[in-house]
Amino acid sequence: MRVVACLLLLLAVPAVQAQMYKCKDERGRWVFSDKPLPGCAGAPEVPAAKAPAKSAAPQSPPSAARKAPPPGAKLPPGPLGFKGPAPRKTAVPAAPARQANRVPTEYDKKYARSQCRTLREEEAWLVNPRNAGIEARDARLGQVRQALADCR
Repeated sequence: MRVVACLLLLLAVPAVQAQMYKCKDERGRWVFSDKPLPGCAGAPEVPAAKAPAKSAAPQSPPSAARKAPPPGAKLPPGPLGFKGPAPRKTAVPAAPARQANRVPTEYDKKYARSQCRTLREEEAWLVNPRNAGIEARDARLGQVRQALADCR
């Protein structure tokens, strides 16, 4: 059964090949097609393996080949609705200062309980004799216990 399938695939390969034509358009860009293009009388035939896929859209040059316009040069208009880059802000506003004696909100309390629960789980994991070979275990256990002092 496999032999028959392989033979069918081998016989189908020549039918897959296609002719490709390439032509330079009026802007000097290469256009590839599977049919002869009108206006290209001497359009050379390109072997199918070496020709890229059919592409009527122009390809942009690599980003390294693009050059920035000189300062003050008039640029072509952008797409409809494009208003240009957003203006840059000169200064970033500073974060409001934390108040040391403010009353904790319900969210603050939930967050603190969650952190304490996580620290207790980590402490239990570090104390377990199976985890004695962990690198810097004692240092991390000290850090966890110091953080747990705020929870109790």
